[in-house]
Amino acid sequence: MDGRAKELHAKLGGMLPEGWRDRAPWGFPNQVELGLVAGVFAAQVPQASVNSVVDTFMRARPSDFLDDLENTANAGVEGVVAMLGERWGDTNVLGVPVLRAAVIHGAAVALLDLGIRTSNDLRDAYAEAPTRVEKAVYSVRGLGKGTWEAIAFQCHVRLRPYPNVVAFFSEVLDDPTLNADRTADLMRKTARRFAVEERTLAYAVSEYLASSQTV
Repeated sequence: MDGRAKELHAKLGGMLPEGWRDRAPWGFPNQVELGLVAGVFAAQVPQASVNSVVDTFMRARPSDFLDDLENTANAGVEGVVAMLGERWGDTNVLGVPVLRAAVIHGAAVALLDLGIRTSNDLRDAYAEAPTRVEKAVYSVRGLGKGTWEAIAFQCHVRLRPYPNVVAFFSEVLDDPTLNADRTADLMRKTARRFAVEERTLAYAVSEYLASSQTV
């Protein structure tokens, strides 16, 4: 597998766009409420707008560390609308007639139902039972794969490689036997060769695949 990682490193080096190492936002590994807010917006709006949303949300709760989903859930949809502010509170998910505030609130409630309150809870729960967590978040109207991927990235959750990533690595390496576990191992080892965090490489690959689909 080390040889495959070396080969993948060489090929991705010629495929990923210049500056990809610096494009991944750091996110909120210790503030799950901010990670949830940022993820819901990051799935559909530019990073500068995400930064504006997060700043507004933080200003609405200046003395709160924002790492307890119970607070977001208890606020209700109207409370989340207020915390998002006049500019963002009444915006809908693109293509779905549902407020982003409702998605944020619904996700908080769904995760709380699994006993997930903090950022550490979310990472631990996903590591132990990823399908259970995904089923809960996908039950929220307006929250699909792309939004969950953005939330997980913001919260530093290590996601299983999606089928499109497995297929991409299989094509690049001309290896139809790759599965999700081997792809995850390749992602870790290749990231080390690039001297970046695994999440940074995973973000770059995800962005590359998304841009390839729009060409």
